[in-house]
Amino acid sequence: MITRPPARPQSLLRAFVKQSNPAPSSFLKRQIRRKHTVPVWANQGKQEFFSRHGVPGFLSAETYQETYMKYTQHLCDRLNELVLGTADESSSTYDLHAKCAHRSDRAHLYNLAAMVEFTRFFWEYLTEKDDPAIHKPGLNTMRSIEASFGSVENLREEMLETADAMFGNGFVWLMKGKNVGDMRILATYNAGSPYPDAAPRRDDKDMATFDGRTLSDQLSGRGGLGLPSLEERNISTGNSTAGSFGDFSSSRANLYSGALDMQPILCVNVWEHQWLRDYGLLGKKWYLGAWWDRVDWQKVESQHALYETGGEWSDYWSSGSKSPYAMSGGSSVLDALRR
Repeated sequence: MITRPPARPQSLLRAFVKQSNPAPSSFLKRQIRRKHTVPVWANQGKQEFFSRHGVPGFLSAETYQETYMKYTQHLCDRLNELVLGTADESSSTYDLHAKCAHRSDRAHLYNLAAMVEFTRFFWEYLTEKDDPAIHKPGLNTMRSIEASFGSVENLREEMLETADAMFGNGFVWLMKGKNVGDMRILATYNAGSPYPDAAPRRDDKDMATFDGRTLSDQLSGRGGLGLPSLEERNISTGNSTAGSFGDFSSSRANLYSGALDMQPILCVNVWEHQWLRDYGLLGKKWYLGAWWDRVDWQKVESQHALYETGGEWSDYWSSGSKSPYAMSGGSSVLDALRR
């Protein structure tokens, strides 16, 4: 063990320098203020619990301190250095990551802001409680899972296998679309974003240095995802819209070509530093399994509600689709709840 040598008595010179330095003025304090700090969660009690005890059965308190508090503070410190005295100083980390995603000259700023956002997202969707109700998807989330994956077990298997197969750092996200029951799994490498606002970052290439014109070709009908570019759609449709969320809608026209018009409602962090301390170099698979058992499904349910309405599900079932929560006698869980 390396021990620190005993402190030496303070020299007269150091004492003089310390006494001769006046306290910083209020103006100077304003100049060195720090806009971005470690995010405080809506559930501060959970955050305090993790700080003292870690995530039970998943991650230690030391890992929380190292990979959330210290790591995020480091990101914020670097971020503050870059935005000090600029218009970006008052922007949120989400807004910074969205508006810097398409600019190669701001790649560093993007990466810092994005990692603050994604690291918070991962930790905030974990639970410290042992309540069985929290450890299973809520009603609305469950029916979307069954509509998209068939069962919760299928979702678990696909999400964990996707994360385990990722060769390198990144995140695996559960995405929710506007359509009824529409869910997908999305893998993003490094600081790639799952959000449509930063769509080109959702790729295994470094979009800060990638030729966007080539990307447009790849994502259009010339060999990519089969979606026409914004320019092509404007030519062929006169920039018309069709429906609220269709491919030619006004909301869709604001997205980059090939963008996945969905929002994240859950994620697992597969950066090596996240599991290395508690699970060791070869412990990724065990880390992933333990993560699933600590998902805060109540938090996921509230996020799910932001992207889907009950009316859409009513239309879905009235069209002949079988409710995943059908009960005997033709009624459903929703009917029982309405009573």
